[in-house]
Amino acid sequence: MGAVSQTRERILAIARELFVRHGYTGTTNADIARELGTTTAALYYHFPSKAAILDGLLAEPLAAYHRIIGYLDTGPPAPAELLGAFIDLAADSRELAALIDRDPSVLAVVDKRLPRTIERMTEQVIAALAGPDADRGAVLRAHAAFAATKHATMAALALNAGTLDPADRAEILRTALRVLQPPAAG
Repeated sequence: MGAVSQTRERILAIARELFVRHGYTGTTNADIARELGTTTAALYYHFPSKAAILDGLLAEPLAAYHRIIGYLDTGPPAPAELLGAFIDLAADSRELAALIDRDPSVLAVVDKRLPRTIERMTEQVIAALAGPDADRGAVLRAHAAFAATKHATMAALALNAGTLDPADRAEILRTALRVLQPPAAG
């Protein structure tokens, strides 16, 4: 990795940390440059704006969201495929997940970069997980399974120093798929 590439990665790491700690709007380019140990002018050599830094941070999560939208648009996706994609998204962008969830300005950027809003995509995910002609129970189970993927993935990452163990991923997916099943009559 060249010096320019290393510096870009360092800028992104510093920006991620500051954005999570202070919010996107609460962080300035001067804050990022100060943490980097350089000037804002030097920062502009690598990124023309704070928005460009955010775009760099959001590149991977946006690619994952586009893949998920592709699953949704090509027909009803298999629940395992859909939930697995969200487990991977949560694992790959764990630090940014909190930023996207808590910072409305970042969510607005994400929504502008996608063909539909996160809210609309979530509605489609719940509908796909609940299945056709879903009753109230199926919708509630779909919400529970969807929430379980994110929260259990975050817990697994915390238990394993920030890495998602394949066995943990499999357990999270099995659990979420079980949640989707209606209770046995009785």
